Amino acid sequence: MQASAIIVAAGQGTRFGSELPKQFLLLCGRPILAHTLLRFEQAEAITAVALVAAAGWESYIEREIIARFQIKKCRPLVTGGEHRQDSVWAGLQALNPSAGSVVVVHDAVRPLFSPGLLARVLAGCEQAEGCIPGVPPKDTVKEISAQNITKTVNREILRLAQTPQAFRARALKQAFKRAREENYYATDEAGLIEHVGGKVVWVEGEEKNLKITTPSDLQVAELFARELGTCA
Repeated sequence: MQASAIIVAAGQGTRFGSELPKQFLLLCGRPILAHTLLRFEQAEAITAVALVAAAGWESYIEREIIARFQIKKCRPLVTGGEHRQDSVWAGLQALNPSAGSVVVVHDAVRPLFSPGLLARVLAGCEQAEGCIPGVPPKDTVKEISAQNITKTVNREILRLAQTPQAFRARALKQAFKRAREENYYATDEAGLIEHVGGKVVWVEGEEKNLKITTPSDLQVAELFARELGTCA
């Protein structure tokens, strides 16, 4: 199955405490974003990539990422919106995929997903409107009310969602249309599909497919990258 992809790189990295947005920080000597784009560049199933960037960083990305690392699939480069959902919508409009096609949405700061994970979510999308990777929580999960613990949640029925997430383009467009009409915001695109009653399935995610949001995450990612042979 072939698909187009939206890579969301519009974050400012405020939680990271760095002047440089986290997607441009170095992982094994290369910008995190470069690692992510190269994985999509090497994926035969991906035919086109819309990279959604923070306003003001477009020329930097063109020069320091796309040109330097010879990224060919990354057209167009899109300016992001106020929220993540707005940024994905901008990327979806720029790609304008056919109704019967598949669209993959991915966080730019998850540079260590495997080709196998991408293949699994694409395969899962054949039986539903969407397919996402998930990993089980390791800690005990509590439901709270103010300072009180109200109950312990059965973690056997919980999964922590990751990206890449794959969706039928028609379903994703319809979900965005409804969300914009209702001013509804979800924390990921699977949430938009769920909101309109669509079917989303899941596949096993990967521990090493972490989202780099803090300095300690970057340190862990360096270790994972070395284990995976990603560091030159």
